[in-house]
Amino acid sequence: MEQKFCQSCGMPLATDNCGTNADGSRNETYCVWCYKEGRFTQEFTMNQMIEFCVRLTDQINEQTGWNLTPEEARAHMRRHFPRLERWQRKDERSLAEKAAALLAQCDTVVLTSVDADGFPRPVPMSKGHTAGYDEIWTATSADSAKVADFRRNPRAGICYASYGDSVALRGRIEIVDDEAIRRAMWQKWYIDHFPGGPTDPAYVLLRFVGTEATFWIDREFAHEKLDRE
Repeated sequence: MEQKFCQSCGMPLATDNCGTNADGSRNETYCVWCYKEGRFTQEFTMNQMIEFCVRLTDQINEQTGWNLTPEEARAHMRRHFPRLERWQRKDERSLAEKAAALLAQCDTVVLTSVDADGFPRPVPMSKGHTAGYDEIWTATSADSAKVADFRRNPRAGICYASYGDSVALRGRIEIVDDEAIRRAMWQKWYIDHFPGGPTDPAYVLLRFVGTEATFWIDREFAHEKLDRE
């Protein structure tokens, strides 16, 4: 019998690793790690899928008997993946939609302020509420260095990335201490940092709104000024 391969990641398909359709039946086109209950498990671009699979090079070598380096595996996938059914379909999403899906995959963003000496100060931050791909909220302490930086200068940068795709934004920060908004934006895990809850005086929000964006998504580069009107 001819060997079948997952038409998303290229993995050899067997009876015990096929994906599932919405009705629970076996799907013989995609593996269970790519397709479950009638939908793809990740909103990956092809480039992201390649970078995800490259991290599994050792397992791929073990299953196939190959002896590829990660660089050789990446080159092989870039030749082979465009022939797979999933990637032959044109991705109709706009760049903004792809960027929003990328942001949804990320738990952490890197937020950059400008310090008192004029130097950029990048800090990894846990992502809070988001809107689209260019409005991002984070929570921090009212007496933090970030807040001091942004009180002096609201200009800011944010970047986020996942499996080789990335978005970098320039924009401005609004420091939000309004009690109603703080309550509305409160997330349960914030309690680890602000034991007083949504009314803890140390708890403030940073609302970033982008004015420029640089995209590297699915090996497509673009730089855009954003209309905030």
